[in-house]
Parts: sequence; C-alpha cells; structure tokens
Amino acid sequence: MTEISRRAILGTTAASTFIAAAMAQDKVAKPETIAIIGTGNVGATLGKAWAAKGHRIIYGSRNPGSEKSVQLGMDTGNGAKVLTQPEAAASADIVLLAAPSQVALSLIASLGDLSGKILIDAMNEMSFKDNKLIEPDDSVGLAARIQAKVPAAFVVKAFNATNARVMSGPKTVTGGPVTVPLAGADDKTRARVAALATAIGFDVLDMGGAEALKQVEHLGRIYVAYAVTHRPQRLELNFRTWKA
Repeated sequence: MTEISRRAILGTTAASTFIAAAMAQDKVAKPETIAIIGTGNVGATLGKAWAAKGHRIIYGSRNPGSEKSVQLGMDTGNGAKVLTQPEAAASADIVLLAAPSQVALSLIASLGDLSGKILIDAMNEMSFKDNKLIEPDDSVGLAARIQAKVPAAFVVKAFNATNARVMSGPKTVTGGPVTVPLAGADDKTRARVAALATAIGFDVLDMGGAEALKQVEHLGRIYVAYAVTHRPQRLELNFRTWKA
C-alpha cells in the first residue's frame, strides 16, 4: 500500500468517525418522556423536533383515534403515541400545555393528578380591542394561576414568545439566533426545560423564579403584538447578558 493510499484510508476513517460522533452528539444524552397536550401547530412542531433528538413523545388529543391524530403520531416518529389527554399526562414526567389559553384552567382540572410533574406553559393569554392587542386585566398571570391550581406540580413558562414555524429550526428559519425566555419556581426544573430548548436550536434566557412568570408572559404579548401590527414582518427575541 502506498503512503498516499494509506493517508486516504486514514482520512476517510477519521471523517467517518467524526461524522458518527457528531450524529451521536446530536441526540440528547438522557431522553425525556414528554406529554404534549394540544395537537395544533405548536404542539406538533415541538413534538417532531424533540422526537428527532431522541425524546419520547406522547400527544394528548381529544380525538386520539382520528385520522389526523394517527398521522401526527406516524409523522413524529421515534415511537410517538397519541392518547387521550389524561392518559398522555399520566404517562410522562414533563407535560407541555399548548392549548388555547381560554381553556387552560379547565384543561388542567381534566388531566388528573399532576403532582411532581413539570408543566410547561407555552400559552399566551391575550385580549383585543379595536383589532389591537391590549394587556388583559389580570394582576396574577396565567402561569401563576395554573401553579395555584396544581401546587404540587412545577410550572415553567416557556415557548410562548416565538411561533411554531421558528420552532422547527430557529436559525434556519430566521437566519440568526433566537432566545426562549423562561421562568419557574424550581431551579432544577428550569434547567431541564432549558435543555429541551437548546436541544432544538434555541438560546435560553433564564428570567428566574415564580416572580418572573408574568415577565415572560409580557414578552409573549410583545411578540404577538408586533406580529399583529407589522405583518408580514416578524420579531424574534435575541437577548444577551453582561456584567456591569
């Protein structure tokens, strides 16, 4: 074997090893089981994105046997299932709430015992007047009301300040980094949700504990308000921090 041939083979082997390593790193080290309550654009997009990273997805649908639901499970891959909403919530440690905000509290009540589970609130509670977005008359905030409803669960507000299209690939869709702001009372819980966000290409801004839940909701309203008044132009959040 000539030296040139030997180098070519070694080069090919090294390249193959690098590609295999890169593919392995693309998968999460510890897959989560995630119940997604709501099979609309947000729930479906996040489900597919997380499944592609090795997470186990269980959709909660009002009609799990419908053609649309069955197709969603097949399209998601990685063994994704579609169950009833209470069955899905009971089957996972992490529950993403991606339903209309108007039904959030009644939905929570229908899901059964959520004690010890992480509830990711990706919903935006909004009010409109004269076709313009206004701040709802709510001194508490949706995430805080969900937490009060299920005090033994761990609520994290996240994924409410972007949209489903961006969730399919933040940098690919927008051409640059996109930040997911999040908040929740428990540090370890926020870290697990942050890992879910970074796994699918987002930057993360940890806003802090329960006192910051409503701040993240405000950011979501800013996001939606800009989209409503500046169509088709869109706004994406890209934060950075520094020490003064």
